[in-house]
Amino acid sequence: MKKLLTITFSLTISLCFSQTKEQLIDSIIKVNRVESSCIGIGCMSSPQYARFQKLKKKLSQKELIELSKHKNATIRTYASIELIQSDKRNVPELLSAELQKNEMVETIEGCIIDFKPISSIIYHKYWNKIRIEASRKIKDNNHEQDLAMQKVLATDLTMEKLDSVIIYSEKEIYWLLYDRTFKNRKYKNSYLPRIKELAFSKNNAYAFDYLKKHYSTQYSVELENYLKNNFPKAKFKTENEVFYLHSFIEILLESKNDEFKKIAINKLRTDEVWKDQKGWFNATLKKHGIKL
Repeated sequence: MKKLLTITFSLTISLCFSQTKEQLIDSIIKVNRVESSCIGIGCMSSPQYARFQKLKKKLSQKELIELSKHKNATIRTYASIELIQSDKRNVPELLSAELQKNEMVETIEGCIIDFKPISSIIYHKYWNKIRIEASRKIKDNNHEQDLAMQKVLATDLTMEKLDSVIIYSEKEIYWLLYDRTFKNRKYKNSYLPRIKELAFSKNNAYAFDYLKKHYSTQYSVELENYLKNNFPKAKFKTENEVFYLHSFIEILLESKNDEFKKIAINKLRTDEVWKDQKGWFNATLKKHGIKL
């Protein structure tokens, strides 16, 4: 859960003195948090960020790659971010390795403290990198910048490989990665069996919405059958699955179909898991003129 940051900094090791690589690694691990260059209400310089900047200047590319495999999540994350930003590493390999580990790391960006999956950090560092690079090529035209960012997400070969890793992974993946992946592009037909499995067998709302958007005619019977027969019986328990549930509720309500509207309402009346996020769900219901 995100929260505002109010923090007073103290350096456990002075950065004014020469330090060995091992000492810097140990000091980063001691804090054990991935901090951006600008944190706190006053956008203060982060000592933790400065430690890694000092460390990376002492490292060879081989050593940096080795640190991206380090047992400590914070070290691994900092090293992976640097490899991505400097174009020195196969990003799909980094993503695949982190999906296997399935670890989270504490982060601070600006005033926000959070815990994030390392796989999501890696994915979004590359996702943001190519979007920013594409937008910078266009001056003073927000619409054209948006189009350029959409185009690079759809055509960049590394981005497509990252999305393929997401689609075919058997691990439970952070919901936002599926959301990004299925919005980035339309995939080759060879992807369809796996996307259908995610949608109809794994209750993945983002895969379902992808099929609805791109293959509404071809899969109309299967899409309708899922909503009428499978969705009412589907179990949504994890945090990711609550996001799937919310997306399915939106799909049902936005259809303007009275039968689908009843299915959505009945699901929420018989399922308790969403009530931890009732403010979010109730806002969606209110938008459609519904009060449970």
